[in-house]
Amino acid sequence: MNRLKGILYEIIGWLATLGPRKGGGVKKLLIVRIDEIGDFMLWRPFIKEMVSSEKYSGYEFHFCGNQSWKSLFLCLDKELISRFYWMDKIQFKKKMNYRYHFLKHIYRERYHVVINPTFSRDKRYDDSIVKAAKAPASLGMVANRESTHSYETGYDRNLYTNLFLYPEKPIFEFYRNRLFTEFITGKESAITDTRLYPECLPALSLELPENYFVVFPGSRSKARIWSTENFIRVSKYLFENYGWTVIVCGTGADAVYANAFCEGYRHPVINVTGKTSLPEMLTIFTKAQCLLSVDTGSVHLAAAVGCTVFGIFNGSQYKRFAPYPMFMAANFYAVYPDEIEKELMQDAIVKQRYEFVVRVPYDSVKADKIILAIHHHFADKLS
Repeated sequence: MNRLKGILYEIIGWLATLGPRKGGGVKKLLIVRIDEIGDFMLWRPFIKEMVSSEKYSGYEFHFCGNQSWKSLFLCLDKELISRFYWMDKIQFKKKMNYRYHFLKHIYRERYHVVINPTFSRDKRYDDSIVKAAKAPASLGMVANRESTHSYETGYDRNLYTNLFLYPEKPIFEFYRNRLFTEFITGKESAITDTRLYPECLPALSLELPENYFVVFPGSRSKARIWSTENFIRVSKYLFENYGWTVIVCGTGADAVYANAFCEGYRHPVINVTGKTSLPEMLTIFTKAQCLLSVDTGSVHLAAAVGCTVFGIFNGSQYKRFAPYPMFMAANFYAVYPDEIEKELMQDAIVKQRYEFVVRVPYDSVKADKIILAIHHHFADKLS
């Protein structure tokens, strides 16, 4: 079935690249970044260095991004880009008419350069956009092959004119993005962290309590769910020991998890799930005592505004997305199951077992372990 879908996608992509294109007067460069919120947050500080590079002086910059974090990009970075394409990834996957017209717009624009800064490239998504662009110069990374089917090996052999390779693994994604930016610009990057400051963020119409913490109980992936009972138990500890009100956050898709939490929690709670934009969520994080969440984009949003993070992780892609380096986010606590934590102390095992996604249940992290991490962090600060 996957092969048949792949053939159909290839046909749609080929059809989209037939017909006339715009004239080649203005030099245009397209940046393609359509992965998830966490990936975007660990890359977005480098956008300005790319678009201000002397190497591409005189180019008009266009951007292809993920619809799910459009509000965040437009709040923080829109002045850097002349034109946007916002992809609904579900529609791009399922609706062939949507896919055709999306790729057709890319093809017609006649780009001179395309840059794809994504390590986990995907034939069906970002690479299909690069292919449709048919630019004389296409730059990307030698890809992470985790999601590539065996029968698709080598599909991108002639897709890019220049690929960046950094063989050392594991490496924190922010550092990989920094090295790739230097590859693109030809200069050393001056960016050292993902930090955002409150003046960049919108004010809230919502009135918040003086002291609160944030719970993010949902996840885009059902495999990354930590049980409602665990979230409730840790939240109960925070209320009973510190008196903090819980604010439940998430997208509309997280409503089932947020509602389950609110129904089972017996202390004050404010549920804003599906009621805030991503920039507003960042504003909430700036004044929160801490965030409690599984491994989702929320932990990277919170880290960017200096919020203390207690994240539930299972060892997947260890050191790529977590833990954060201390100087970037000193109050970022990535908590792993006991048995996994022991193996993560051994570099050889990490490279063998934890480079990619592992199938360890997130409920393997016990609530008591999160409570202990919270106690150690706040005991001295609030005594």
